Amino acid sequence: MRGFAVLCLLLTACAASDIRVPDEHVVAGSRAKGRGVEVCVLMQERWPRARFEGVAELSFARWDYGIASVLVKHPDGLVVIDPAFGRDVVRDLARAPMLFRLAMGPTRLKRPLRDVMEEAGLDPEAVTVALPTHVHWDHVGALGDLPNARVLLPRAELEWANTLKGYLDGGAMPHHLARAKERLRLYEFDGPARDGFPSSFDVFNDGSIVAVPLPGHTPGHTAFLVKLVDGRSALFVGDASWAMRGVEAPVHKLIPLDHDHAQTGESLGLLHALWQHRKDVLVIPAHDAAAHDQLPSCVPPPAPGTVTR
Repeated sequence: MRGFAVLCLLLTACAASDIRVPDEHVVAGSRAKGRGVEVCVLMQERWPRARFEGVAELSFARWDYGIASVLVKHPDGLVVIDPAFGRDVVRDLARAPMLFRLAMGPTRLKRPLRDVMEEAGLDPEAVTVALPTHVHWDHVGALGDLPNARVLLPRAELEWANTLKGYLDGGAMPHHLARAKERLRLYEFDGPARDGFPSSFDVFNDGSIVAVPLPGHTPGHTAFLVKLVDGRSALFVGDASWAMRGVEAPVHKLIPLDHDHAQTGESLGLLHALWQHRKDVLVIPAHDAAAHDQLPSCVPPPAPGTVTR
C-alpha cells in the first residue's frame, strides 16, 4: 500500500509539472456581446467513482462521474452539444474489448439520448445542429438518432478522424460519424481571440454559442462558450479534463489518454485561470455530473408524492 501511495504522489507531481497557468489579464472578459439562450442538461449516465480515477491525485474523495448531452434552445432551432449515447450503445460496447467495457462501467446505467429527450418532452427530430467537442465514441454516439441535425466539426478534428483505423482506434467508433456523413459541415477558427483563447468560431453569428480551440485531448478538440440568459457564460470543455478537480488543481488525468500531453497541459492551465479569475464563466467538464448540476435538467422533477424506482 505504501508503494502505491508513493507511486500516486509521483504521478501527481508529474501530472502537474508541465501545466503553466497564464496571468489574469490573459483571460480578461471579452467585450463581445452575445444573445442569452436557455440551456438544460440531458444526463445519460451518473455514478460515483473515486477522484483518483479521474485525476492523478491520491484521493478517494467522491467524483460524480457522468455522461451528458447539453441542449441549447436557440431561436433558430434546438442545438445539442456532445450527443452522447445512441440507441445502439449496448451493441457498441459489446464490440469493445473486455478491459474497455470494465472501465466504462455497467451498460444498464447508460441511457440513449433519444430516450432522455423524449422523457423531457423534446423531439430529437427538431434538433437542427449538433456540436461535438471531439469525435470520441461517447461524444458522437447519438448522431444517427438526430436525423435532421447538421453536425459541425473543426477541420482539424475531421482530418484526424479520417486517419484512424479500426474500432476504438484513438477512442472513436467510425460508424458514428459515417451515419452523419452527409450532414457534416466543417468550420475553421477564423474569428477573433476572446477570453484567453487565440481564436474563435461564432456558430450563429450572434454570440450565443462560440466555439474556441482547446486542443490536446484530440487535435481538434473544442470548447463551447454559451451565453446564458442570466448574463453568465457556460464553458463546455469536453475531455480537456474528465473531472472538475483537474481544472481546479490543475492536474492531468491519471491515465494518459490524450493525443498530445503538452497541449492538454496548456489547455488545463488556461481553464484553471478562467476558473480562478472569471466568476462569470462556469467551467463544465464533460464527465463531471456535479459540474453539470450548476445548470437545470431538461427532465422535469417528479411531482410531489410521486413514487419513483
